Amino acid sequence: MGKNRLLVKTIQDRLAEKQPHLQVVVGPRQVGKTTALRAALGLRGVYHSADYPTPLPAEVIAEWWTEAEHAPERILAIDEVQKITNWAPALKAAWDRGTGIKVVVAGSSALLVEKGLTETLAGRFELIRAEHWNYREAKRVFGQSVEAFIEFGCYPGGAPLLADIPRWGAYVRDAIVEPALGRDLLQLHPVASPALLRQVFGAAVAVPAQILSLPKLQGNLQERGSLPTLQHYLRLLAQAFLVTGVEKYSASLFRSRKSSPKLIMHDNALLRAFERPITAPLTAERFGRYFENAIGARFIEAGWETFYWRHRHHEVDFVVIGPLNQRYAVEVKTGPTDLKGLSGVFEFCKLHPDFEPRLVSLHDQKIPGVETLAVADVLGLDRLSRGHA
Repeated sequence: MGKNRLLVKTIQDRLAEKQPHLQVVVGPRQVGKTTALRAALGLRGVYHSADYPTPLPAEVIAEWWTEAEHAPERILAIDEVQKITNWAPALKAAWDRGTGIKVVVAGSSALLVEKGLTETLAGRFELIRAEHWNYREAKRVFGQSVEAFIEFGCYPGGAPLLADIPRWGAYVRDAIVEPALGRDLLQLHPVASPALLRQVFGAAVAVPAQILSLPKLQGNLQERGSLPTLQHYLRLLAQAFLVTGVEKYSASLFRSRKSSPKLIMHDNALLRAFERPITAPLTAERFGRYFENAIGARFIEAGWETFYWRHRHHEVDFVVIGPLNQRYAVEVKTGPTDLKGLSGVFEFCKLHPDFEPRLVSLHDQKIPGVETLAVADVLGLDRLSRGHA
């Protein structure tokens, strides 16, 4: 099967360069980083994984480096490198010896960048971001429909289990969420209250694509935490590729950061696996939230700057800025709408004329003055291809 989309080719192309930088693949658990890494490497180099319950000592890097020096093509690949104690200084010491080893490392937490690359290895690396699967990949490999992708997202290891939804849900919870919360975050960053972190995640699952004030979130949690602590835990969940708190758009960055976040789960499997009961059909209102969440998640994962906007009775689901400087005010609808239903995007674009109104709808319709973005195009956005809707 394999998730090769552009990830395998990107790694291969980088390693084919005469003097490449250290290549760093960062992305969520269970999206195919290891498969892509092994496929790109083939039999040409040395592959090791550091994904153990307890951290490995830094000395293993020197051991693996020596092994790679004797490999035919002198390539070293290390998976889950952030699980190695003091990995960045050890890797820097080996890299700076200049022995000509080509190196690619991978990790399942953006904390990998925060806790080593930007300080110890500054100027020596290039980042390759592996995302959750988009709709085009899910359709090509598993034959998923748009509706199924919206409801269940796509983790490749779980897709074959969808004939048994309770079993599929257990896979998502046990193989993806639990390692991300219980290992990736707790091993890499001090968390004063793991129970509170889990409650924040649970609260986010309950309100996808909804604006949630932190004081309200604080009041709904069983365990009390300060507002700065809740903000910190939301940032950790984003760095684990689970939840992003989208901020309100403002020309002032300071004002934007003070807003109540709109919570977006990075893959809708993270929502569906926690429904109770899991076999119950989604209500129309809940499916609408799933649809809006899926659209927001694809913008975020594909590298678009993503915000929402609200002023008095006007609201815009997503305000996005693309990699080619596309600037859209996006309204997401599951059913028919009209000019009145799009008053928010018109009001926003009147105040911010550098943005254009856009509609993403499951209902095939055309609204005067608003370009409709195809659902498949938005759900198929991909960072590596720099595709655009």
